[in-house]
Amino acid sequence: RSYVAEISSRYHASNPFHNFAHACHVTMSVHKLMKRVVTDGTDGLAVGSPEIQNQHIATYGILTSDPLTLFAIVFSGLIHDVDHQGVSNMQLNQEQPEMAKHYRHKSVA
Repeated sequence: RSYVAEISSRYHASNPFHNFAHACHVTMSVHKLMKRVVTDGTDGLAVGSPEIQNQHIATYGILTSDPLTLFAIVFSGLIHDVDHQGVSNMQLNQEQPEMAKHYRHKSVA
């Protein structure tokens, strides 16, 4: 609980979109998506069978129920916009050229 509170404090409340509420929505959406597409990879089917191939397509290749993998995916939803300043890459490239140079003018925001 205190760790999530710490993450929350790293979001800018003044940011109208990339704020902690948005992070919570993304986290819940990712969790719901994972519950829909993740399987144990077999469902009793023979490895290499056509059904396994179809299952791979239907689950977007996420054929794992590994708790650490699932945690990492859901956790990434929570932290994906930490410290987002609420401006575009183009604006940051113009206003903060040293930071833009550090990130090679890509994904600065």
